[in-house]
Amino acid sequence: MAIELRGLEGKKVLITGAAKGQGFSHAKAFAEAGCDVALLDITHPVDPDIYDVATEEMLAAAVAAIEERGRTAVPLPCDVRDEDEVAAAVGKALAEFGGVIDIVVNNAGVAALDTVHGMRSNVLHAVIDTNLKGAMFVTKYAVDNMIGRRSGKIINISSAVTGSGNAMLSHYVASKHGINGLTTSWAMELAEFNINVNAICPATIKPGEGQGSGMVLGLSKVMGMDPDEAFETFSAAGNMPGDKWRPEPRHITDAVLFLASDNAEMITGAIIPVDCGQMSR
Repeated sequence: MAIELRGLEGKKVLITGAAKGQGFSHAKAFAEAGCDVALLDITHPVDPDIYDVATEEMLAAAVAAIEERGRTAVPLPCDVRDEDEVAAAVGKALAEFGGVIDIVVNNAGVAALDTVHGMRSNVLHAVIDTNLKGAMFVTKYAVDNMIGRRSGKIINISSAVTGSGNAMLSHYVASKHGINGLTTSWAMELAEFNINVNAICPATIKPGEGQGSGMVLGLSKVMGMDPDEAFETFSAAGNMPGDKWRPEPRHITDAVLFLASDNAEMITGAIIPVDCGQMSR
């Protein structure tokens, strides 16, 4: 008997970092599963020293992709570092969705390369404020409706770097350890309201132009490498040996949809690696 993901049809989903990369992959898959999607993403540069993220055009294209799949899309241009912007964006999503957000995917994130002794203060703030505080702000304003309905799913995107040592990424690694801490703390706090909170720890994702994953594209410039070479450098250093272990956004999307479905109703507080074995090395 085939096993299908249950309970996704008609759900209202809020995804951060939804205009490109993993977030865009998740958004399309949720729409294909019958969900309406609020797409939250920044549409201006994060910081002069951080690689390019989404644009207004990418957010519009993401909205069109959801609508092409026959579902409602709510564009939410928003900088997750700004609590007031987050409050307004989540409020708009709730208004469009009749006061309901069933699923939150805290996906927005950036990375950078800095030594400890040479760490740029602006980059430190950009990484921590986006990756960690952004997830806290979004959840703060989205979770009340879940508590009131005694139902909801929160899925945080962490990283496989939380299971290994990584030079020149200490701000990024610290932010993702923080995400793991939020996950277990929120799972405990929200359990009485029947809300599931889990995290996924991806390995480095294959780079892609346009609305593909941009983290390696950005870091490769600092490394003085072609993006594919940089991807291979990260992957070979962390993943299990062999050509198979090279993830794309769809591999993370599969785990996100599973955790969002009723199939995972008894899973909460879990930190789940989709990491090509990196955290077990």
